[in-house]
Amino acid sequence: MILGFLLGLAAGGRLENLLDVRLRWLPALLFAGAARFGLEALLSMGGVPDGVRLWLILVVYLLLSAMLLVNRGLPGMMAAALGTIANGIAIVVNGGWMPVWQPSMAAAGFDSTAVHSNFHVLITGPMDANFVAHAGPLADVIPIPIPIITSVASVGDLMLGAGLAFFIFAAVVRAPVLVSVPFSPVRTGAMQHPYVRLATNGPFSAMWLAQVISSLGDRVHQIALVFLVARATNGSPLALGLVFAAMTLPTSVVGPLAGALVDRWDRKWVMVASDLVRAGLVIAIPIVSGVSVGLVVVLVLLIAVASSFFRPARTAALPQVVPDEDLLTANSAMWVADTASDLVGYALGGLFVAFLGSALSLAFWIDGASYLASAGLLAAVAIPRIVPARGGAGGAAASLRADLVAGWQFLRSETVLFATTVQAAIAEYGLGALMALSPLLVAALPLGKLDAPTAYGFFEMSMGVGLLGGGVVIGAIATRLPKGPSIVAGFTAVGVSLILFSVTGSLWIALALAAIIGVANVVFVIPSQTIFQQRTPDAMLGRVVAIRLALVNAMLAVSMATSGLLAEIFGLDVVLAGCGVLTLAAALAGLLVRAIREA
Repeated sequence: MILGFLLGLAAGGRLENLLDVRLRWLPALLFAGAARFGLEALLSMGGVPDGVRLWLILVVYLLLSAMLLVNRGLPGMMAAALGTIANGIAIVVNGGWMPVWQPSMAAAGFDSTAVHSNFHVLITGPMDANFVAHAGPLADVIPIPIPIITSVASVGDLMLGAGLAFFIFAAVVRAPVLVSVPFSPVRTGAMQHPYVRLATNGPFSAMWLAQVISSLGDRVHQIALVFLVARATNGSPLALGLVFAAMTLPTSVVGPLAGALVDRWDRKWVMVASDLVRAGLVIAIPIVSGVSVGLVVVLVLLIAVASSFFRPARTAALPQVVPDEDLLTANSAMWVADTASDLVGYALGGLFVAFLGSALSLAFWIDGASYLASAGLLAAVAIPRIVPARGGAGGAAASLRADLVAGWQFLRSETVLFATTVQAAIAEYGLGALMALSPLLVAALPLGKLDAPTAYGFFEMSMGVGLLGGGVVIGAIATRLPKGPSIVAGFTAVGVSLILFSVTGSLWIALALAAIIGVANVVFVIPSQTIFQQRTPDAMLGRVVAIRLALVNAMLAVSMATSGLLAEIFGLDVVLAGCGVLTLAAALAGLLVRAIREA
């Protein structure tokens, strides 16, 4: 909350903006908040009989949840409400006590032999049915061994804190200052910045928070999945390969069909249903792992299928909640959420999975909870429904086929969209080759005192920093960014970098090139996606985006499957240089297309 306030002031906001916020049912909300802290004070003094303890807590949490839900249209309030509800469920299930997991207390640095609190109760023993029955996944299970703020938090705590921080930031910067100029008002101050405008957009902030929460949960579960399968199969490379193939295959195979269906259905409820399905599937993974690794692969495949519906639905829904002037920034913000989740989520997820040891089930349950939280946030977003055109005769299958054909024909007829798709497919072949061959590339460089795995980790981190930094910068300058030339510039930078990779003999140059490729990737991906959203009719946006993703991801898969063989025949340097030349040619060819130059 303090961080949200300070960031709001740094963005040009003012304290009086926060004081001027008008909350619905404010007296009841203040009463509920005071009752919550007053009740904790009474419990610490032992002034509440056990017979009424549960009922008092239940009433207080119902009041708090109701007051936050009434104000759910304000940025961050829905996340705060869901966090409060999650904590309330855990407390009520345990008879009026907030459960805290003993290993988490020890990991945070507390004495884990007893709980010196009249509000908490200790959960001990294995992660079994008893743990679940006591709302273990919603308990205080996340250790925070950081000085000054040392604690053990719950999923609900994190959502509550994030929601209130978002609300305070948006409230501090929420008031635009208008200066009249001829013909139109001009925004000045904090509200002039596109990121700040998005933060005050209630529907977008809910979608963004949902993305952050579910993405962080995904990173934790993906790391846990690798260890779970490795332990179940004694480190079988085949089993791990099947798992990763199951993660990527549906995008190309199921994606176009999912996109066509997304255009027929309510996109908000497609996202909600996808989150609910994924929650159930990911929670089931540790249960079936004891039966068969094959069942784990099947569940991972089904999760990827559900994600194939979610992605085009989110892309198609974004233009309906964000004004056109902020659309590129909104895409950048979503990109930043994903990339930051990679950098932060994988690092913290690795530490958390290491802390869990044999209790890996908790990682999957937390990811399941993150999907449920995302579903709750998205369900509260008002997204206008697009009424699809009626399908032709010949039955459902023929109608879907007609929709897909119409989507392909539209993509093929739009010069800018088709040209950038071809460019992206060519660039993805080069990037796929780099992904597959980069461990060999890094190992062949003079590493000094570094070992190859550490150097490779720095390589991946450099690219991640480029992806994140590029996303932030592109979003910040979105209103001044010509999209077509940006796409050409991004592809050009990728091509030149791939060529330089083939001749460099320095690790530091390779790390710099990795960061440049990360930035360049953002420079062509985000403007391309924005152009698709702006030029494609709403009624067919889902299928057109899905067809593009299928084509690009198919080329990525072909690249990763063939680049190793080509490197065996021609050599690593020749393959990277060839991919660079091909990408550079595709980029420069874009300059010959007038529609791209003027986009």
